[in-house]
Amino acid sequence: MTDTPPDPRRKRLRARGFDYAEPGTYFVTICVDRMEHRCGHVQNGGVHLNDAGALIHDMWVRIPGRYANVRLDACVVMPNHLQGILAFTHGESDQTSSLSRVIQSFKSESTLEYGRGVKADRFPRYERALWQRGFHDKILRDDRMLESARLYIEGNPGRWDQVRGE
Repeated sequence: MTDTPPDPRRKRLRARGFDYAEPGTYFVTICVDRMEHRCGHVQNGGVHLNDAGALIHDMWVRIPGRYANVRLDACVVMPNHLQGILAFTHGESDQTSSLSRVIQSFKSESTLEYGRGVKADRFPRYERALWQRGFHDKILRDDRMLESARLYIEGNPGRWDQVRGE
């Protein structure tokens, strides 16, 4: 198999030269495809998850059960995206996971579970994919950055109407 060169039209999402399998803390944003509101709604500054949003949240909190070297911190499931903080520690076992691998697994498993909900008429169908391609991350290099990310996540529902211009 040959390596294909990266598409010059796509923005590079990961930090060049950074080892995402090393211990570290990351603030991630994962967006629903086409930014569709699939996970609930925001009202009076609070998120009200629907059944699909509750499923997404449950799948997120299961991550440490699959990856012994991953701890979860603050997170919020919004109507059209999820934001969370993951901390990677030195693994207790031979299992080493990178940020990309963990997010890929989360997206794959949550898509599978969502699809089961579609088949059971619990969730609406989607056209192309449940999640947008890729994800956004910010490397949290110190306690100040970590606290700032926590506050951002906590305040996200309160900013919802302002960001949307309502």
